[in-house]
Amino acid sequence: MVPPTTAIADVLQLRGLTGWLSPPLRPIHRSLGLLGRARTVRLAPGPGDEGLDPLHRMMDEDLQDRVIVVAGAEAAAGAVWGEILTRAALARGATGLLVEGGVRDVNAFRDLGLPVWALYEATAGPGPDVHVASVGGPVEIAGVVVDEDTCVVMDGAGVVALPSTDVFPDSYMYADAEEDVVRALRDGATLAEANRYKEDVVRTLTGGHPLDGPSLEPSLDPAEVRARDHGGYGAYGGHRVYRGYGDYEGIAGELRRL
Repeated sequence: MVPPTTAIADVLQLRGLTGWLSPPLRPIHRSLGLLGRARTVRLAPGPGDEGLDPLHRMMDEDLQDRVIVVAGAEAAAGAVWGEILTRAALARGATGLLVEGGVRDVNAFRDLGLPVWALYEATAGPGPDVHVASVGGPVEIAGVVVDEDTCVVMDGAGVVALPSTDVFPDSYMYADAEEDVVRALRDGATLAEANRYKEDVVRTLTGGHPLDGPSLEPSLDPAEVRARDHGGYGAYGGHRVYRGYGDYEGIAGELRRL
């Protein structure tokens, strides 16, 4: 399982970085946590030489474990994606879809199981005055640059685009700490007591003091991501040992779903 997007986004904030794409993208069909490598498409106004044909041809590629990212789709008069492209993309192995514009046939996303985040739903199709400007190049959504090497994390809470997975170990720790805050509150702790778990991790991630658990790699190979280092916690004390969240899903065409 990948870290929650909320934890990743908070850790990025602690590092002074961005990367989350929600907002502006909103959930059309939510999913459990998944990780895939971006396959990018940029649309632009006007009919162009080929219209949307390059996007349609892309649906015949090997899209195994790819998250299709369609930028600039606001240029279309309506939806640029629906059930037909969904079926085609899933048949080629796509694992998710991000559209900076409109989509339709949203029940098909649920029925077929394609996680989708987009700007809005639309009834009409794209119309003739939009075309594919590029396939496979860098695109930008909400100030975040996404290219073919970008790792995209999607879950029920959001979408994050990352240049690498080096933020994952810190995000696992952060998510562990938030779960312990919730557990402590259920056990009757005050918010000040429970928050010590999270405060400890924030201090660690911002250079306050090291954890007394095992050392963590700054970057992880997908094949090495395993649940490990299950540690203990004092009653409403500080975060002591990184627990980890488990196995990645679908990384960058190298790892099949577990």
